Amino acid sequence: MKSSISTCQVTELLDALYADADQRDPLAHKAARESGVTGRSEADFYKAMRTAYMPVGRDFGNLLYSLARSTRARTVVEFGTSFGISTIYLACAIRDNGAGKVITSEFDPEKAARAKKNLTTAGLVDCVEFRVGDALETLSKLSCEIDMIFLDGAKGLYLDVLKLLEPRLRPGGIIASDNTDHDGMERFLNYLRAPGSGYTTSAILTAGERSRAHEITIRN
Repeated sequence: MKSSISTCQVTELLDALYADADQRDPLAHKAARESGVTGRSEADFYKAMRTAYMPVGRDFGNLLYSLARSTRARTVVEFGTSFGISTIYLACAIRDNGAGKVITSEFDPEKAARAKKNLTTAGLVDCVEFRVGDALETLSKLSCEIDMIFLDGAKGLYLDVLKLLEPRLRPGGIIASDNTDHDGMERFLNYLRAPGSGYTTSAILTAGERSRAHEITIRN
């Protein structure tokens, strides 16, 4: 059976979205640098980058799909939807696993609306539950067991979001963290790597991305 990630409907959409990101993102980064916003708060930076995708690369997207598929994930929680590229990879895995949901949280309503449109075009919108607003609020009332967490929103919130979700993360559940080479990630990584943390974790690098460092973690 052909996987969802290999269908023309999905591959052609991903090609188009990556091509659009290649055009938009350098301009957004340039404008942010010239305005001086990169030296200000993380909130100011993400506000300035609201037109940018800041997507996962194809290698890491395929890894996200593979992790969700190989663990037979039924509930994946994503922090940071943006325009939905990573959500597409995760939703493909949910579809191919036979049932479940990607619960994805995005602070910016315009980005969330664009992501929903992209998931509809991909034919995967029924596999996704969109939550719009502050993730510490939108994800605070989950009652389901979580099989996989993907962290790709504001880096300063990784640890807070993880602590919010980890009571629901099952043993053997996966945490995939993007952009872990960014400044200020030490506290989060130290939490995962500490003796007795209850996690086994590994740093990895993938090709073809502005920020190539990631952390793949399993709950013991």
